[in-house]
Amino acid sequence: MSIEILSIGNELLSGYTVNTNASAISQKLLSHGFAVDRVTYLPDEPTLLQEGIKEAMKRSSFLITSGGLGPTGDDLTRDIIAEIYGTSLFYDEKIAADLIKRFGANLPTLKDQAMVPKGATIIQNTLGTAPGFILEGEATTMVLPGVPSQMESMLGCVVAHLEKHSLKKHATETLYLALLSEQQVDPYLRTLEKENPGVQIGICPSYGVLSVYLHAEDAKILPPIRDKIAEKFRMHVYSISNKRIEVALHKWMVDHKKTLAAGESCTGGKIASTLTAHAGSSDYFLGSIVSYSNHLKESALGVSSETLKTHGAVSPEVVTEMAKGVKRLTGADYILTTSGIAGPSGGTPDKPVGTVWMAIVTPEKTFTGLLPIKHSAGKRGLVIDYAVTYLLASLYRFLNYDTEPFS
Repeated sequence: MSIEILSIGNELLSGYTVNTNASAISQKLLSHGFAVDRVTYLPDEPTLLQEGIKEAMKRSSFLITSGGLGPTGDDLTRDIIAEIYGTSLFYDEKIAADLIKRFGANLPTLKDQAMVPKGATIIQNTLGTAPGFILEGEATTMVLPGVPSQMESMLGCVVAHLEKHSLKKHATETLYLALLSEQQVDPYLRTLEKENPGVQIGICPSYGVLSVYLHAEDAKILPPIRDKIAEKFRMHVYSISNKRIEVALHKWMVDHKKTLAAGESCTGGKIASTLTAHAGSSDYFLGSIVSYSNHLKESALGVSSETLKTHGAVSPEVVTEMAKGVKRLTGADYILTTSGIAGPSGGTPDKPVGTVWMAIVTPEKTFTGLLPIKHSAGKRGLVIDYAVTYLLASLYRFLNYDTEPFS
């Protein structure tokens, strides 16, 4: 019994839109023990779309589509799937009543969006206008809208439907590691796989963190294997439930009743936005001063003009003085600062793009270090995201494992 995701839309094939829906669907299903076997992209072109869906129905037992349910001319999914299943569309009074209640009787797309295939199980869309639906036959097709928030709100119904069919589940365990490379971890994981037939171990590297996923039919065998990995790399473990390092840091700060503040240059407020994305961050995070220009580094944070002239804005001396300024303004227990060259221009032979100096100030000591990045020219977002993750992970490992930052 296989599960396939059909991601529909020309914008996905052209690269103008990143396919976050497939990732969200896969993660949701896997958390309930259902593994996705394939992800297929299909265009908004009637013949190719129909052929693609028919081919998927031959090879997969369950299809989950996202996209193409809106009222515009290129939204073809509903009509084509109804045709494939040999059914017609009808005006659903219940859906219409719900749309009128939420959007008013003058909703221009009311008549179109209330049309659904006969015989379908309807999945209510509580956030938008296009309902999802399920059609069963030789293959079961679960049809969802492409708007991520709307699609995600319907995934509970998809999971419930899969559970109703008693599909074979895969037990899953996760482990998240900070500041390790894939090459440092993967050989040990392959050894564990050989020692434990029936267990699959996957690794997903990202700058600053690694996600390790363990799968097996027998749930009882996974926790001991996960614990072996955690013991092997125990100075790098930050969670078994959440990939985001900032969540682990959040918990430590709140549990220990400590405060944190930042001074940012090249990260442009990304430290602050990352931390404050989580409810309750005001319990420990005092704020960030984005001193992007040298003028503001001097006037707001008290960085010496002589230091800037002698060492340049991207230097350990400047991030240290920035930290002193943040400490003076906020009084926080811990301080983070950044100053660097995110690119794609602005680099020099001595300080190429990707050069980011960082500082971590604790009640006892100040640590400074460089972001360990290579081949970053032109990848501005990568440099910024990596700098934030690396800095937060370095602080967490110092707080939780007494590991010196940047060592």
